[in-house]
Amino acid sequence: MNVFDRVLLGAYALFFTVTVVLFSALMIGWTVPMFLFRDVFCPDRSEVFWPVVIILIIAGARLFWLSLRGPRGRHVVLAESALGQIRVSLQAIENLVEKVVSQIKGVREVKPRMMSVPQGVGIQVRVSVTPDVNVPEISVEIQNRVKERVFAVTGLSVKAVKVSVEDISAHKPRVE
Repeated sequence: MNVFDRVLLGAYALFFTVTVVLFSALMIGWTVPMFLFRDVFCPDRSEVFWPVVIILIIAGARLFWLSLRGPRGRHVVLAESALGQIRVSLQAIENLVEKVVSQIKGVREVKPRMMSVPQGVGIQVRVSVTPDVNVPEISVEIQNRVKERVFAVTGLSVKAVKVSVEDISAHKPRVE
């Protein structure tokens, strides 16, 4: 869900929450919301009523469509045959990368992320390393191992492996 859809969902939920609260206040006998509803949704003020209704219908249809569509783009098609597609989730590839990089001596913490590059798939790896390693050497080793292992397991050709050393730490991170 992108930023626009999140803002739309928040505004939609806020509008209906406020409306339900005002209707509830009417039901328990508070008359102030009745004047608000009468002024806003009066038949003589259709220039307010119809645009609000149209916006709510469009927003509701958009949010309903998003709920039916489900997450997109979280899989990579590895092969296609007469029997169907063979797909692997991006999360599975990220888990593989995390396992491969964490086995390298001197790496303390790994945070992989798949990214799109013009020629295909790329992987960004953020790592924390120990102070006794050579950062350029370990970065090249990470790039080579990730590219080779992802290709060996999935057959997917990795076009770019970007390594970011986020921290040089002598201590292992605490598990909470």
